[in-house]
Amino acid sequence: MTRRLSPTILGLLLVGTGVAQQPEFQKVKRDSFDTYEELRAKQRQAGIDTLTYVDSTFNFQVRIPPWLHLLESGSIYAWGGTLPAVDDIENAILIKAFEKSDFNSMDAFKKYVVEDLIFGQPAPWSSNHISWGKKDLGPYNSIGPSYKVYLLLGKLFYHCEYVLVETPTAYLWIDYTATETTFDKNLSKFDDFMHGFMTTNFKR
Repeated sequence: MTRRLSPTILGLLLVGTGVAQQPEFQKVKRDSFDTYEELRAKQRQAGIDTLTYVDSTFNFQVRIPPWLHLLESGSIYAWGGTLPAVDDIENAILIKAFEKSDFNSMDAFKKYVVEDLIFGQPAPWSSNHISWGKKDLGPYNSIGPSYKVYLLLGKLFYHCEYVLVETPTAYLWIDYTATETTFDKNLSKFDDFMHGFMTTNFKR
């Protein structure tokens, strides 16, 4: 599948709530940063309560939980980070964006990511990931269909939860990946992350 690069406007909305007597007061500041540590330092210096990542190309935004350690993916098609270590293991949440033109429909996207997974066979999207089972979890709130997926990568066994989303300009694959022993321990954090997620409708 060919992936095309396209211009994108990526931003962080730094929202600082006011004093307790006036919780409705908010100010929005746009800023840039080079590293995760610089971002958090700017947040502390400015007294910012909430960071929100806004992607106006693929039409979604996410409130960034304070516990999420952002990682540089090197691609406009992937955004996310790692969770605090549990049993010395860092789980990850990644949002992977696909051009709308790559698929004929949401059904075609679901088949590519999950529904065409065959037990014991490589995934359609990676020859290194071997499918070890899947389960349809139904709609995740009003966001999109969700699945529990089991994968073998080398000698490592992973439990994943996928939420698939259609926006005006993209299909999104929200991927929570953990180990068998840490999946349930961090599931509440994935739910916290998803609580701050929403689609948008920026014009392209």
